[in-house]
Amino acid sequence: MDDDFLIPELPIEDFEIPEDKDEGIESTHGGSIEVAFIGAGQGGSRIAEAFHKLGYSKTIAVNTAKHDLAHINLPDEQKLHMLGEEGGDWYQTHTRGAGKDMEVAASTASGNSQKIYDLMLKIFGKTERIFVAIGAGGGTGGGSCKILIEIAKKYLTYMGFDDVEKRVGVICALPTAGECASPNVARNASGLVSVLSDMAENSEISPLLIVDNDKIKKLYPGLTVKKFWPTVNSTIAGLYHTFNKITTLSSGYTTFDPADYDSILRSHGCMILGVTNVKDWSSSTNISNALRSNLSKTLLAGGFDLSTAKSVGVVVVGGSDIFETAVGLMDSIEYGFDTIANLVGKALVHRGIYESGQGKLRVYTIVSGMDRPTERITELNRFHRG
Repeated sequence: MDDDFLIPELPIEDFEIPEDKDEGIESTHGGSIEVAFIGAGQGGSRIAEAFHKLGYSKTIAVNTAKHDLAHINLPDEQKLHMLGEEGGDWYQTHTRGAGKDMEVAASTASGNSQKIYDLMLKIFGKTERIFVAIGAGGGTGGGSCKILIEIAKKYLTYMGFDDVEKRVGVICALPTAGECASPNVARNASGLVSVLSDMAENSEISPLLIVDNDKIKKLYPGLTVKKFWPTVNSTIAGLYHTFNKITTLSSGYTTFDPADYDSILRSHGCMILGVTNVKDWSSSTNISNALRSNLSKTLLAGGFDLSTAKSVGVVVVGGSDIFETAVGLMDSIEYGFDTIANLVGKALVHRGIYESGQGKLRVYTIVSGMDRPTERITELNRFHRG
């Protein structure tokens, strides 16, 4: 080096790069994994709203229909009305929604991608995972879904994660049989769930949580119109939250920890959730039967092959009085765990046993990494072909 060369002093040396202090909105859910939600369309926004009620404050809703957004109970600054290019045919004729047209919705979401990203920066701040929630039969949710997935991946990449495919999941709600009377709805749903299943099986998203509203309607025929959607969405959000919350708790028996939960969410493929109350624990087979019921009566779509699962969580939560007095209960619980292990084949089964409250014994299950629900997709195809 030339001895006469002097390194100049630069003014920028006097400045420090400030730390990014934008944490977004503070969550109050108290779970182990910080997760954000973006709901698209009316159905997806309802799901996002249900999570927001449980303290998942990093939640936004987007829609092409402004009047639908007005019915979503989120702060106004967490909602975005997506409009097409001003002056174009879409802007002039479809400002009240996508009209079940997924192509129009995709184009509009793409045109609003920067606004969506900016809203994520403002509301999400630091988060470990993002779920995109959509209704499969509509236009806005289904049409914007892939765009939103890519924006979510871009956002998490900006946050410093290099495994974003394992951190962006989708909650996809299938329409009821009544809604599928419209060929467009059935066509939208069958096409979208197939595309999302491809993405899940190719490790492009994780997990894919499919909610089957038609099955829920049959399971709970007594629900009023006013209670149907709130019951469905609060149950889905509540089940997810239960696992996220349990992982923060210690157990004197067997712990289901945050690493267990995270590994299940990372198992690419389809995921289902369920819970069953065990009313009679006197027999060693009752918990086993409850677990079988849990899987067959899950609030999600049928047609899954449990033997294709990659990762499973089974958590038993019992009252202190039951754990204190029920003779042989531990053997029954172990038998139940073995039942699940036999049903899911080679999947890794994570277990948890927790004592809480009194008088009840509940069994929660989460199964992830499964192949697509082929039976349900075939049924949707029949709707729009018939």
